[in-house]
Amino acid sequence: MHSLVLFRTFAQNDYAMAKNLFARYIWELTTIYRMKRITLKELNERWRDCYLYDGKDIPRRTFDYHRKEIEMLFNLNIVCDKRDNTYHVEDDSSFRNSELRRWFVNSVAVSSIVREAEDLEKQIALEYIPSSEPFLPGIIQALRENKVVSFTYQSFDRETPTQHSLMPYALKLFRQRWYIVGKPLNNEKILIFATDRISTFTVEEQTFKYPTDFDIKDYYRDSFGIIIEDGLPCEHIVIKVASSQVKYVRSLPLHHSQRETTTTTDYSIFEYDLKPTYDFEQEVLSHREDFEVLQPQSFRDRIRTIIKDMYQRYYH
Repeated sequence: MHSLVLFRTFAQNDYAMAKNLFARYIWELTTIYRMKRITLKELNERWRDCYLYDGKDIPRRTFDYHRKEIEMLFNLNIVCDKRDNTYHVEDDSSFRNSELRRWFVNSVAVSSIVREAEDLEKQIALEYIPSSEPFLPGIIQALRENKVVSFTYQSFDRETPTQHSLMPYALKLFRQRWYIVGKPLNNEKILIFATDRISTFTVEEQTFKYPTDFDIKDYYRDSFGIIIEDGLPCEHIVIKVASSQVKYVRSLPLHHSQRETTTTTDYSIFEYDLKPTYDFEQEVLSHREDFEVLQPQSFRDRIRTIIKDMYQRYYH
């Protein structure tokens, strides 16, 4: 019994040490990433104010070991510029061209900052994000191994859950929700499922042939959000934006095709090439009187009809 208790104690201590070391790796990586360039001396100055600080500075030999571990864990290289002995995260072409890697580093950096601010819980308000964490590892496994997945799904427009067997093609993140994109075994149409509405999930042994011509970025190239409307053509959309919202639209483009073609003191004209799907329609309406659709006429008419229906609802 004594040996079992001792073993559990050692195991718990090892886990705590590993967890603490992993947190240190994240802190070192994100601090260097945020600072762009930093010396070991400057890093240690910030380390002394970190919630993980153990009373000891980071020796150069230890830091060199941490750099190797960070590269192995996160596929990110912290390099030293011998000219001024500063460290920075290597910004090579593979990093610049990888949306996933850049998203990961930015997300981890934010998480690290928030973790350090736990004592300010009453002063920081976070946005609720539906949890998809239980199913993401299984989905990633299925994507990597081209395996069929089975799950129970509760759609918002159905009273009872449904069962699905899917050949998963991709994952997409939109508006704080993860979506799994793929084809059912008994259907040729690509379907999209929000992972936070899944209640049970299984990775099957059955495999499938992944279509080599499918690319999730190409699939959504002409769409605003998560909705794909079959048969809806890509259109040239022109929107007049009031001056009070121009800087917002510039800083957070609605779509990668966004171009500002006219700028005045009162408004700007933004042009897009995309499908006017339901979620893009909702986005335009959410800006109320600050957005005016100028072209195409069909999309302008749709917005006008919705506004007219809203008017009648409120005034009749």
